[in-house]
Amino acid sequence: MRSFLFFLFINLFFIHSPLFSQSDKQLHISSNGHTLEMTDGSPFFWLGDTAWELFHRLNKEEIQFYLKKRKSQGYNVIQAVALSEINGLTEPNQYGEIPLIDKNPEKPVEAYFKIIDFAVEKAAELNMYIALLPTWGRYWSEEKIFNKKNAYNFGKFLGQRYQDRWNIIWILGGDRNPKSEEEYEIIRQMAKGLKAGDHGKHLITFHPSGNNTSLSFFQNESWINFHMAQSGHAHRDMPNFLYAMNNKMIKPAKPFIDGEPRYEDLPVRFWEIKLKDDYNKHPYPFPESKTPFGYFDDYDVRRAAYWSVFSGAAGHTYGNGSIWCFWEEGRSAPIVIKYSWKKAMESPGGKQMQFLKKLIEIYGVNNLRPDRSVIIDNWSGCSNYQSALVTKDNRNILLYIPEGNPIKVSRKKLKYGKVYYKWYNPRNGTFSKKKSMDAPIVMKFTPPTIGKGNDWILVIESI
Repeated sequence: MRSFLFFLFINLFFIHSPLFSQSDKQLHISSNGHTLEMTDGSPFFWLGDTAWELFHRLNKEEIQFYLKKRKSQGYNVIQAVALSEINGLTEPNQYGEIPLIDKNPEKPVEAYFKIIDFAVEKAAELNMYIALLPTWGRYWSEEKIFNKKNAYNFGKFLGQRYQDRWNIIWILGGDRNPKSEEEYEIIRQMAKGLKAGDHGKHLITFHPSGNNTSLSFFQNESWINFHMAQSGHAHRDMPNFLYAMNNKMIKPAKPFIDGEPRYEDLPVRFWEIKLKDDYNKHPYPFPESKTPFGYFDDYDVRRAAYWSVFSGAAGHTYGNGSIWCFWEEGRSAPIVIKYSWKKAMESPGGKQMQFLKKLIEIYGVNNLRPDRSVIIDNWSGCSNYQSALVTKDNRNILLYIPEGNPIKVSRKKLKYGKVYYKWYNPRNGTFSKKKSMDAPIVMKFTPPTIGKGNDWILVIESI
């Protein structure tokens, strides 16, 4: 009887434990080199959110609220950092814990890292991934606490701690670029430590500073599994599609993600705003009328997302000016904020990201390739840059039209058959009624509405 009960316990543990039953969801690089997939072969479209201060500024109840809300909005990757930017070594978390004793990476505080454990576990219960930065870049660049030796040991500590967690992705860097051979080596040694600790189970990338990509620093290094850009917050029309296009030409092939594009609810070129000396300590919602270029809005973040994915990215990361730092009244803020973080979670662009994921999954993450050659007269200025995806069987063309302008599409690459078309609305995730058409060599289409803010996806099908 005792042996039967022991056998029953073991079976129930392995069946219901998220550590084991979900292990087939650990991420890998697809055979095509440009997309991601899970261990069981299922394709994976990365839809991330920058929640950099998640472990530092939220308590357990707030962490669960945040994760459940983002899960309901379609997100599956949460980017957060262990040693955070906002006084991360000296300002305690919500339980009074700091991460390191005497700012020593070889002396981690167990109680602090248990909050990270909690977030990783709760994310796993929701089938979500934590893209974990060991440290923000300031701690290996300006406020240096890392050297080659302790970077390796800190990486190994984290790798061992999460080696059996299927829902971990590693991101090195942290909004900084290496400027010396010493800094390059610190990053390499941290990557080496992570791999030694987790036996190479988890993917690794690098998050650079604004208007940069990891390709510029670590293109030929074997430890980096996929590339990441930070297209940044300098312009509404920042052509982040160029990063994805460039990555497609690099050998060996590796997937690409824009890991920090323009943030919704963040002022354009926020660093140019003149603030009172005590604003960062006592911030308040900043009126748009006092910003020189206004706030990025839902249209700005949609355009960045569709531009990148329709140019070959394996997914996309959204960001919000109030959410990354989890600002709320009574809390400091390193930059201008617009709303409290809970209000910002209802911002329209953040909720609309799920419609991009929905569209790509309908037509197949591994079934689409970027191909602008189907667009006739395809250059009309950066703000109206039109891009296209074509399915492997050449039966479907998806075209992103940022400003609702008329578009001409070549029939040549579309497989022979009866041609239909429909419009996909990226603001609400709905398709128009499908219509048949005569299909000359040059097909002409006019979107339902025209002008900035009226972006549309044209879907052409040959049956």
